[in-house]
Amino acid sequence: MKLTLLAGVLASGCAITKVDPPPAPPAFEPAATSARPPAPPATQPQSPAKAEPRGSGDGAPGASTRPAEAPGTPAVSADAGRAPEATPAERAARAPKVEAPPLGWIAGKPLEPEELLLEWGDLASRELWMVLDKMVAARLALCEVERLGIRLAPEAVEQRFAAERAKLEKEVARGGKQADLEQFIERELGFEPARYLDRVRRATIRQMLAERAVRAASLAGESVALRLIVVANAEEKSKVEAALAAGRDFADVARELSVDDSKKNGGLVPFVVRDPRSPLAQLAFQTAVGETAGPLPISDHQFWIRVQERRAALDGDWAAIEGAVEASLAATPVENAEFVHWRLTMEGRYPIDLGPLWSLIGAAR
Repeated sequence: MKLTLLAGVLASGCAITKVDPPPAPPAFEPAATSARPPAPPATQPQSPAKAEPRGSGDGAPGASTRPAEAPGTPAVSADAGRAPEATPAERAARAPKVEAPPLGWIAGKPLEPEELLLEWGDLASRELWMVLDKMVAARLALCEVERLGIRLAPEAVEQRFAAERAKLEKEVARGGKQADLEQFIERELGFEPARYLDRVRRATIRQMLAERAVRAASLAGESVALRLIVVANAEEKSKVEAALAAGRDFADVARELSVDDSKKNGGLVPFVVRDPRSPLAQLAFQTAVGETAGPLPISDHQFWIRVQERRAALDGDWAAIEGAVEASLAATPVENAEFVHWRLTMEGRYPIDLGPLWSLIGAAR
C-alpha cells in the first residue's frame, strides 16, 4: 500500500509503533507430545517434497489470531476445600514443551526456521520488513473481525474471487503465454494449481474482512468527507489562490495543481476522523459543509480543504451496521489515509511484541 503525503499528515503526532508487554498466552495442552522427526540417514538423503510458501504475498496471514487472555485472579470453586484454578500463565508453564519439527533436511541436516529467518534478513531485509508489516496489519484486522462479529455473504465472496481469478487470467494473457491459468500456475510458477487458487481464495476472504473492519472503525466515530489540494512551494501556492479566487471548481484545481495522490479523484478524501493530533483533521471539523479552508502549512507543504459531507457516528454490532458498511464500501473503497489511521488506532488497542524476532535477526529497535 503506497504511503501518501496525506496519510503522513493525518498520522502526524502519532507514534509509528506502540509496543506493550504482551499478556500471558492461554495454556496449550496437546493431546500427546510429539517428537522431532529423525533426520534421514546421510547416506540416503531424502528429497523434500515441494512445500507451500509461508505467506502468499496478499498482505494477510493464513490463520485467525484470537487475542491472548490477560492473566487474572485465580478463580475459586464453590467447593471451599478445592484449590484455586491455575492462571493461564501457570498452566502454560506446566504444559509439556512441544518441539517444532524442522522445515526440511539438506544433506541429512535439518533446516530450522531460525536459520531461514536469519538468511532472509541478511539477503532481503526490506522484503522481510514488508511481509512482517503486512502480517501485523492482517492479524490486527482478524482480531477486529472477531471482536465485531463480521461475517461475509457467500455470494459476495464468490463474486470477488471470480474477479481476482479474472485478473490473473488477464495477466497471463498479457504476458503472451499460450496456456490457461492452471497450466501457467503449474509450469511457470511451479505450484499445484488447486492449492495456489485456494490460497488466492483465502487471501480474498481476508482482504474483504479487513476492509470491513477498517470501514466499521471509521463509521464508529464522526467523520468528514472532503476534497484536498496540496502544493509544495510558494509559486504553486499562488496559482491555487488565484484559481480559487477566480471561482474555479475545487476538484478541477486539485486535479491540475495538487501533489497528493488524491488528485486523480479531484482531491476526494472520503474519510477523515477526529484526531486531536492531526492539524488537518482539526481543520476539517472546524469547517462547515460546503466551505473551503486554507492554506494550512504542514511539513513544508500548503493544504486547502473543501468539506463535502459530515457523518454522525454509527453505533451497534455487525448486524446493526452491516448494511451501512457495505453501502459505504460500494460507494468508496478503503484508501491509504483511512487505513493508516485505523492501523495506528489498532496498535494502541492490541498488544504487539516482536522483541524475540528483533533479537534473533539483530534489528535496531
